Order: sequence, then structure tokens, then C-alpha cells
Amino acid sequence: MSVEAKIKAALDPFGDPVEADLLYAAADQLPPRYYTFSMTSRGDDFGDDEPGCEVWQVSVHFFAPLDGNYVRRQRQTKQALHRAGFTWPRCIDASDQEGQHLVFECEIVDEVEVDGEI
Repeated sequence: MSVEAKIKAALDPFGDPVEADLLYAAADQLPPRYYTFSMTSRGDDFGDDEPGCEVWQVSVHFFAPLDGNYVRRQRQTKQALHRAGFTWPRCIDASDQEGQHLVFECEIVDEVEVDGEI
């Protein structure tokens, strides 16, 4: 299962949209709550100049209205990502007067396919 699929599978049960790298700011109508995420990767565990694995750094963003209490959702999101195999996420509160914005940062290690082999 791809890293993107793991994120979606972990967060879909909450019932809010989950989209990779989606710029909702350009959308005409935003959902009241949603997740979006971005990922970067780097090779690691090198041997014979080939990476043995790939480390993915993931940022998951949760957006919600200002008038809600999302302390429980924050904890549940961390737990869901961790159960899906990610490191325990750190959470940054990037909320402003427009709405709540929680950023979850975590990592996951994935095998590397080199020349068609894993």
C-alpha cells in the first residue's frame, strides 16, 4: 500500500474529505472540515550506493471552523496515523481568525524498489 493510501485509509473513517496536495483555497466552496496532506521523501540505509529504504516526511493539515472544540479529534488523528504505521505525530496549531488549522507532522519508512526489485 502506498504512503498516500495509508494516510487516506487512516483518516477516511472520520468522514471528512482527505485529499493530497489539494489547494482548497482556490475552491469555490470549501467543506466545513477537511484534511489535506503533502509528502517528501529521502533515501536512507544506504549500501553499495543504493538506498535500503525511503523515509517519507508527511504533513497532514486539518481545517475546521473556529467555533468547534477539536481537542478530541487532534488526539484521534494522532492515534489513527500512528496505528497506520507512522511515527507519533507532533501537532502544530496554525489556527488564525479564519479557522482552526492543525498540522500533524510524522514519518514512515517504506521499502525502495531498485531496478524492479524490492
